[in-house]
Amino acid sequence: MHILEAISQFVLDLITRLGYTGLFAGMFGQAIGVPLPSELMMGFGGYLAFVQTFKFLAVVLVGTGGDTLGAVAAYLIGYYGGRPLLTRFGRFFFIAARELAAADAWFARFGNRAVLVCKLLPGVRAFGSYPAGVTRMHFGVFLFYTALGSMVFCTSFAALGFHLGKHWDLIIEQIKPIGIGLLLAVVLAVVIWLVARARSVKAGRSSAA
Repeated sequence: MHILEAISQFVLDLITRLGYTGLFAGMFGQAIGVPLPSELMMGFGGYLAFVQTFKFLAVVLVGTGGDTLGAVAAYLIGYYGGRPLLTRFGRFFFIAARELAAADAWFARFGNRAVLVCKLLPGVRAFGSYPAGVTRMHFGVFLFYTALGSMVFCTSFAALGFHLGKHWDLIIEQIKPIGIGLLLAVVLAVVIWLVARARSVKAGRSSAA
């Protein structure tokens, strides 16, 4: 069996056997770098809600909770261990040098918002927490962006799994486009909010004058 197929089967068996606990454990594990497919887990959770084995809201909350707490654990490892720890022992957390370099590039480009960007993109979403800890990003800001990105990600993939029903596994073929779509949706929402806020401030100044 191919390694990716074996990993996929493992997470499906984990959730099938342990229910919400398996979903929480899987999402926690991938958030600290264990190579488990979060999009597959959430999609499967959505499917189980479709067949009424799970409750949809519970799937979203459990997935978000496991993902967020795992990210917090990764943040604390980076915060207290620093770059030397990750460079020397990163392999024990399933972190390769190229993945740290990719996360560094995201931080250089987007600043603190890189945490949100990473959480929305399959393949790199697990690696934004360590650099956030290393750079000692404000914990409240980190937690806000992490929880927001996790909620959007988990809700989207669970909804896809629910909508696709027995064809939920089609998500696997569209992982990258879906991730990019999530990112664009969030960017658009932020732009709309900023424009609305700017207009509100301008209107307030005009009325005061």
